[in-house]
Amino acid sequence: MSDVERVLLLTDVVDSTRRVEELGAQGAADLWAAHDRVARDLLPPWRGREIDKTDGMLLMFDTVPDAVGYALAYHRALTALRPPLSARAGIHAGAVVLRENSAADVARGAKPLEVDGLAKPTAARVMALARGGQTLLSGSAAQALGATALARSSHGHWALKGIAEPIEICEVGLDAAALSVPADGEKGYRVVRVGERWLPVQEIPNNLPQQANAFLGREQELAEVKALLERSRLVTLVGMGGLGKTRLGLQAAAELLPLFPQGVWFLDLAPLRDGALVVSEAAQVLDVRAEPGRTLLQTLCAHLKSRRLLIVLDNCEHLIEACAEFAGALLRAAPQLRLLASSRESLHVADEQIYPVLPLPLPRASDGIAELAQSTAVRLFVERAQRHKPSYALTEREAPAVVELVARLEGIPLALELAAARVRALSVADINLRLKDRFRLLAGGGRGLQRRQQTLREAVDWSYDLLGAGEQVLLQRLGAFVGGFDLAAAEAICGREPLELFEVIDMLASLVEKSLVMLDDRGAEPRYRMLETIRDYAREKLLGGDDAAPTQAGHGLYYLELAKQANRGLAGAEQGRWIAQLELELDNLREAIDRALAGALDAVVAVKFAVALQGFWILRGYATEGRRIVKAALARPEVQQSDRAHAHALYVGAALAQSQGDHAQARQMLEVCLALRRGLGDAFDIAATLSTLSVARLSGGDAAGARACETEALAIFRRIGAEVGVAIGLLHLGQIEAWAGDADRARAGLLECQALSASLAHQEVEGECEFMLGMLAHEAGDAVGARGHLDRAQAICRAGGDRRGEARVTAGIGRLDLAAGQLEAARAGLAQAVRAFRAYEMREELIAGLEALSALHASA
Repeated sequence: MSDVERVLLLTDVVDSTRRVEELGAQGAADLWAAHDRVARDLLPPWRGREIDKTDGMLLMFDTVPDAVGYALAYHRALTALRPPLSARAGIHAGAVVLRENSAADVARGAKPLEVDGLAKPTAARVMALARGGQTLLSGSAAQALGATALARSSHGHWALKGIAEPIEICEVGLDAAALSVPADGEKGYRVVRVGERWLPVQEIPNNLPQQANAFLGREQELAEVKALLERSRLVTLVGMGGLGKTRLGLQAAAELLPLFPQGVWFLDLAPLRDGALVVSEAAQVLDVRAEPGRTLLQTLCAHLKSRRLLIVLDNCEHLIEACAEFAGALLRAAPQLRLLASSRESLHVADEQIYPVLPLPLPRASDGIAELAQSTAVRLFVERAQRHKPSYALTEREAPAVVELVARLEGIPLALELAAARVRALSVADINLRLKDRFRLLAGGGRGLQRRQQTLREAVDWSYDLLGAGEQVLLQRLGAFVGGFDLAAAEAICGREPLELFEVIDMLASLVEKSLVMLDDRGAEPRYRMLETIRDYAREKLLGGDDAAPTQAGHGLYYLELAKQANRGLAGAEQGRWIAQLELELDNLREAIDRALAGALDAVVAVKFAVALQGFWILRGYATEGRRIVKAALARPEVQQSDRAHAHALYVGAALAQSQGDHAQARQMLEVCLALRRGLGDAFDIAATLSTLSVARLSGGDAAGARACETEALAIFRRIGAEVGVAIGLLHLGQIEAWAGDADRARAGLLECQALSASLAHQEVEGECEFMLGMLAHEAGDAVGARGHLDRAQAICRAGGDRRGEARVTAGIGRLDLAAGQLEAARAGLAQAVRAFRAYEMREELIAGLEALSALHASA
């Protein structure tokens, strides 16, 4: 005898008795002979060996691919018989005991080769689950099959009679559409529906609640949680309320029933208010009674010591210490036990595997109906909406509103389900309009839900009420932020009475742990953010108390100081870094400005923001937004009554207007600004206004007026030692001379500007200077020189985050390509520049770019 690894295939012809009755003895004998002939003729091509023969056959192969190939060919051959036959097939790969019989034994009727060992009954159990025409494999056989073009499907794990461990049952075939769930097997087994799937399980004791709705949207998470539970003894689903942790845990537990033949037990801890009741609740569910001389926990541990169970501990957050102690005790006492917990925070038990449950991924605004139908968030909303309004359907017309809805609800399953209930009376567009008060709108969940799941507010209230007093204060103050924040901002704005500055970091970490704040550490510096639902809740709490005014004032002043630092940084080598920082904090900057304009802060603060952000707005294409802010600030009495604030607002508004080609508006504002600033007597402000006015006058065709303004400005800048102002003055004089047609004087002034701006590391001025030099070289016919200047300008603009400058340079390079006859490159460059000009509302540049494209099309 020998113990070797082999592949066993068992077949069984279905309905054989009926065939005998239909065909009679001779007809049946002829059909069975035909069956045996085709079955044996297929063995040599697939390198198989016959071991035994009844209504089907026991066959042995060296490899699983050979066994599968034989089985599929066998099924096809049986359908060609007249009348056709149907058989089921089961394949298992494992250790077998081979016994070669002697010639004398064979002569007495023994088989030449006999097979023993567990592999044979395992293959038989697998085969017994199949229907006619099906080929089922054990998990080990499916794994050994390897890569193949054949269709495959897993039917889950089965607890098979006589086999200690449940095994996976897989199906293989030529056509995926033909794969189907196996039939009921032997007595004691049944096929049960779990969500959208039918799974075969043994009658396993459990108290899992039946789910009224299909499980949608978490298929990947479900697979990952199940895999974790197969290798980890404690898995904790962690996330904020409303994300579907309970539903995910119940689905995983239901689908893992076959792995736990002694039971799967669900403990809903939400109704409990005393941690001491956790043990008694578990004992009641498991039907365990206290024993003399032992505590109830000790009795429970003894009961579970040798049992293979899964216990689901749902809603642990409000009893976190008691749950941690309970879980630790069970894991130490019962080595075969598995625990699946759900909580707002981890249990901090040894060997705990944490699994974050996040909002559902959101679709893209550009997705079509086909893509949206695959979106988990959209699928959930549509399916739930149809339960309330059967006629509801996702259409092309409806799609944009649905995309907006799931985005604004951030993929939170509870919020999506509550919104879906509203389609009975409202269109999705109407729901979107009312989401400003989401906590009032998203109420009225099913009566079968726990109270905290019937409205979005109650779901968040549950988490908020579990916080300590200091954590509640911090969460409220964090409601002042929009779009995220870093630790420095949180400490500066929130670290005041009744909180200490040093407490903020620990409390912030606790809020992250409790899933109310999210940490994003993908960038150079860690940042924190809240889901908009949590932020709205925190903001509502903040505005409802006395802490709102000082918190909002602190937020505004903090970001004003940041804007001022960035403004200074834009005049140096770190322009790109400061541009990126302002982009990162843009939502907070906007929030602070809006508060100032709304009267929550002094309106003059809005002007200070405008002064600090002027360069950023121009470089990044936000001029339209900046002009709206300046217009609102100029309408405030506090600004009108302050000559300095009034002048600052006029100057910024003029610079922004100038950047968009609105030269008449720019000139009008600058002339009023200049009069105010001459009255105030600040030399730098006077010079800056004159310098910008020179550009406005030049754009209006007044070269002489422009030269007079810039000459006076440059003299002031030189006198007070303002080198950046000198560089800008030289740039403007170069532009004036170029407009006047004196290329030599223009080039000389620009070269002086280039040297000075490079020494100052002022990227905006240096980039624009290189651009001007490139265009002068192009007009002079120096293509090589022009390309060199424009390439340098492009690199400077990109390094400094100057979108506006980069768009102008891209258009300039397109013109060079057009002049050189490189039409495809010219078309691509000019089209890219025109898109940017349109987006940033650079009107003059847009007209020039469109004219260049027209010229290109005319020459093509």
